[in-house]
Amino acid sequence: MARDLPSIIALQAFEAALRHESFTRAGQELHRSQGAISRQVAALEDRLGLLLFEREPPRVRPTPAAMDFGRKVRGVLNRLSAIMLEIETSAAGGGVLDLGVLPTFGTRWLIPRIPGFHESEPGVSINLTTRIAPFDFEAGDLDAAIHHGEGFWPGARLERLMEDEVLVVASPALLQGTPLHSPADLHNHVLLQLESRLTGWGDLLRKLGLPTRDARLGPRFEHHLMVIQAAIAGLGIALLPAFLVVPELEAGTLIQPLPELRMRTGRAYWLAYPQRSVGLPALEAFRTWLRARLKQEGLWAGDTSPRSSPKAP
Repeated sequence: MARDLPSIIALQAFEAALRHESFTRAGQELHRSQGAISRQVAALEDRLGLLLFEREPPRVRPTPAAMDFGRKVRGVLNRLSAIMLEIETSAAGGGVLDLGVLPTFGTRWLIPRIPGFHESEPGVSINLTTRIAPFDFEAGDLDAAIHHGEGFWPGARLERLMEDEVLVVASPALLQGTPLHSPADLHNHVLLQLESRLTGWGDLLRKLGLPTRDARLGPRFEHHLMVIQAAIAGLGIALLPAFLVVPELEAGTLIQPLPELRMRTGRAYWLAYPQRSVGLPALEAFRTWLRARLKQEGLWAGDTSPRSSPKAP
């Protein structure tokens, strides 16, 4: 569909004039004359039917409308610049991967390992966005995402990365006051909860044959990292993915009072991506590296066949 849009030159001229509050300095930045910048801004004002600058030579003063419009234009120009960079680097064998990740997975596991990815793939950059709920690939903002759940994402291809195995952890100080010698002792403790996994404790207690009605369900937290910190602070017992609490267990800030209590939830971590991302060089490089890294750490689930989820009705 054809759109009557202003030229990129006019938008660049406006944005530069807004930052400098000067047509002359904007022209110097863009290697154009003061008159050329003035004409581009005037044409844009005519197109919008708005006054963008109060002319007060030798300076120009942006109007409130210009300030609001400028924030949006700057975002568009930045995005366009990023798209151009992606195309250029992809053509050179590199590329940019826009990846959605779960907050704690990204902070705790992925980001510390990205320098190793850059060593093997120096031409590829990864932009990370965090969110707990599934991302909308139809919006076109993401190339792929790391997903936790049942392996369903409407309209996406999914590859199983690792199984979800959880364990019970607590601070040593907390257990000094109220020991945890057997699974039944869980009823003597506050059980910390994660908003996105509110059935976790119930699932474990039922598996152990313990009544769920006696559980002392405690405060809820949005992210795993918050649950980890709450457990370290002694606010209660936590049920956490094993791979996320390795640093705390090694440092002794958290301990496993009942080492035998490890439970596979039946869920998994998945790499999800839309059909349009298939064959994307940056994604292929990331997939290869990610699989190798998970194998190295003994976490890979061994799934080599991507599966497709049906599109939402």
